[in-house]
Amino acid sequence: MQDATLKPSRGALTPWALAGAALAGMAIELVPIGVRLVNGEPPADAFWPSALRALWLDFLLREQAAWLVVGMALALILVVGERKATTHLNNAVRLFSIALAGWCLALVGTHYLLNWAFYRGAFLLAHAAMAIGLIPTSAIWSLDREKSRSVRTAAGALGLVALMVITPALPAALELLPTPPPSPTQGYGATPGPFLTQTTTLSYDMPDHVADLLVEESVEEVTLLTVTWPVYTVEPPGLRVPLGLIFHGYGAPSPSDYTDWTEHLAAKGMVVVHVTYPSYLDVPGQEEPIVSGGRSDHPQHALRMDAMSSMFTALDADLLLSNETDPEGWLMGAVVDPSALYLGGHSLGAGMAMMVAASALERGWATEALAVDLEQPYTHASDPEVYGSLVNRPEATLVHVALSEDDTSVDPCHGVAHAMRWTSEANVEDVVLLQIPSDRHGFPPLIASHYLASTPVHDTLADHGFYRRVDAHAEWLVSTQRGDTTTAGFAAAHLLDHELLTPMGEWSDGTPAAPLEVVEAPYTEGAEWVDGCQDQVDVWL
Repeated sequence: MQDATLKPSRGALTPWALAGAALAGMAIELVPIGVRLVNGEPPADAFWPSALRALWLDFLLREQAAWLVVGMALALILVVGERKATTHLNNAVRLFSIALAGWCLALVGTHYLLNWAFYRGAFLLAHAAMAIGLIPTSAIWSLDREKSRSVRTAAGALGLVALMVITPALPAALELLPTPPPSPTQGYGATPGPFLTQTTTLSYDMPDHVADLLVEESVEEVTLLTVTWPVYTVEPPGLRVPLGLIFHGYGAPSPSDYTDWTEHLAAKGMVVVHVTYPSYLDVPGQEEPIVSGGRSDHPQHALRMDAMSSMFTALDADLLLSNETDPEGWLMGAVVDPSALYLGGHSLGAGMAMMVAASALERGWATEALAVDLEQPYTHASDPEVYGSLVNRPEATLVHVALSEDDTSVDPCHGVAHAMRWTSEANVEDVVLLQIPSDRHGFPPLIASHYLASTPVHDTLADHGFYRRVDAHAEWLVSTQRGDTTTAGFAAAHLLDHELLTPMGEWSDGTPAAPLEVVEAPYTEGAEWVDGCQDQVDVWL
């Protein structure tokens, strides 16, 4: 006999309607990813919008954790509203809750997939917010005694999933965990300075044989030169200013992804150019490339260097060595002189920087000083005719090759090989191969990912592990060109002296953050993360 205390039925929703609502919700997250995969995008690119969304959400909740409480309140309001709604509205609310649960379940699943492949525990709050969307469906269906035991059990299981996802984030949301070392307030790694900066754009001509092979990118997109310069007010006319070139990672040509890098350099007194180059080139008949120890036989390397030849020509004509190329008076009469040169690159951009370094030396640039900063580096060409020689580097050459502990995109042995080239081929003494560690002591955890050098993931770990070194590189280069040996020595000490270079500050409870780890030449022993690299390097020896 039916229990007289039970509520009367509010109208049946067919299983097909419920399944359709759930699938529609999941499709919001999964269909765009599937479309990108079907269109031939690599998995990292297909999931990239999901990663950016999680990054944005986690950063928002770090600053305003109260939004988690708001989300929980909205979920409970939906549950209460369903209990009091009319039959017609009740069904609409239930369908909406099912669609919301489908979407949020897809979000949580995508998050854990990305966490395994990339995040490595960097985000604690984003997926907790996603899981809140599972609560209405769980509460509505598990409390409905008119439904079968299997339905209520499934709804309860959904609630358990939400609980398991949300619970680990509670100590962070309640601010019970130690906070990371604060960003420096002065000196290296602090707010860019002492100069303000401004930005303009130039472009270079793309060779026709390269333009014909472009995929997904327009010529206008990949020939952009974004110039950032210091705003001088009292510097005398004729002042020589170093040149810096920054090369982006594969498939990330937007200058906005590296704005913080260029501004830190320019604010120290350099003119910095973010160089876009073609990432996607479709070479007919290309075979599976050999990739090992800092080199690869991708035919795209030679094509990109053909584009860089045009880039050099454009900079010679439009930026360097003559006040006549500064018709708007950007530099107040100062002259951009590439005899002091900074080359920075991230991922594939680091491989580009290696090849551009050789080309720059061949052109007579970097005769006084050369600073090289390779972050999470990928390969350059395996053909010596393409990658060139580093032998003619200036006596004042300083190189940093930085790897990240939780980099899931590139093999650390590429960085090892680049460091070995600067030491063995170019005979540079001041080469530092280092690893930026992750530290999960508190919240937010400090995760050294492949993208540490990019503006979207700029956090306190980046300030201590990356921008601190960027500032020191810039000050060393500027002061070396001006003959200021005292300042140059001070900057060099912060790049070479382990006691100054490796500390990363303290957590709020006084625990020292994990320090940078430096490996000395020949770079293939002394740390677990360089084990096996000698075998990879031997492929090209």
